[in-house]
Amino acid sequence: MNLYHLRYFLSVAQTGSFSQAAREMHVTQPTVSSGIAELEKTMGVRLFNRGGKRVVLTMEGRTLVNYAMQIQDLVEEVEDHLQRRDVLPGEGFQFGAIDAAVTYLLPDILKDYRRAYPSVSLSAQVAPSRYLVDDLLMNRSEFAVISLPYDHPRVETVSIYRDSMPLVVGAFHPFAAQKNATLQEVVQEPLILFHTDSISRKIVDERFAEAGVSPGVVMEMRSPEAMRKLVEVGVGISFLPLLTVQESLNAGALKVVDVAGVAFSREIGVAWRRGRYFSAAIRYLIEAIFEAYQGLEVWEKKVGIAK
Repeated sequence: MNLYHLRYFLSVAQTGSFSQAAREMHVTQPTVSSGIAELEKTMGVRLFNRGGKRVVLTMEGRTLVNYAMQIQDLVEEVEDHLQRRDVLPGEGFQFGAIDAAVTYLLPDILKDYRRAYPSVSLSAQVAPSRYLVDDLLMNRSEFAVISLPYDHPRVETVSIYRDSMPLVVGAFHPFAAQKNATLQEVVQEPLILFHTDSISRKIVDERFAEAGVSPGVVMEMRSPEAMRKLVEVGVGISFLPLLTVQESLNAGALKVVDVAGVAFSREIGVAWRRGRYFSAAIRYLIEAIFEAYQGLEVWEKKVGIAK
């Protein structure tokens, strides 16, 4: 059933004239006539008795008027709802974020978002970057905050934050007193590193390979928070994102050790599936992230938002 045909039908029913209905609908009379004929064909009934100067509704036509008016009211309600960008209670979406992002970069943004969209149900998937990208490609998440670089032909990314990854040791580790070490000394120590499938681990491994050294890994983990705690109690030492360890450094539980010729860092950015459409509620959150950090202009260019 064509909505335009229903509108033509209601206009003819109200005016009693095909020509008057055409004028009110700003179309030609043949357009109205063919629309009504198509509607009658679809319904399998006659809707008007044609004859004289005015057309008169049949019994079936009078029945359809009641339903057509309800349909028109619903369409207008939907149009108004979408134009005002309202969100139905219980509507929501999933986004992804690496541990450090959801713990340190997003809390205040999410707090403000809840005020702006209190009825939206948010689901946050916290995982390593590669799994978050898998969610994007499978349309399970709208966007993700991941470690960069991450190259994929179907994924767009924009950097928002640069985070250094210093070598950190417990307060009572021998390195803490000397405040510096060589890479050769570092690889002799028990190291707690990210799993090999993480971007942060690849950054470290590439530098080790360039220097021709092999680390003595004692433990591999996915949680930077758990790694921080293990370093604090002396299980090992680690290259950890500054975001993750800043509080422990301030408290004196960890110490930064300079490693000659080594300066690790990683980029954190927003990723999304290329060509994806974002509703107003989702775009609001993404743009809030960019406004809090950086990358808004690059994002707008990539998704084609006109200024």
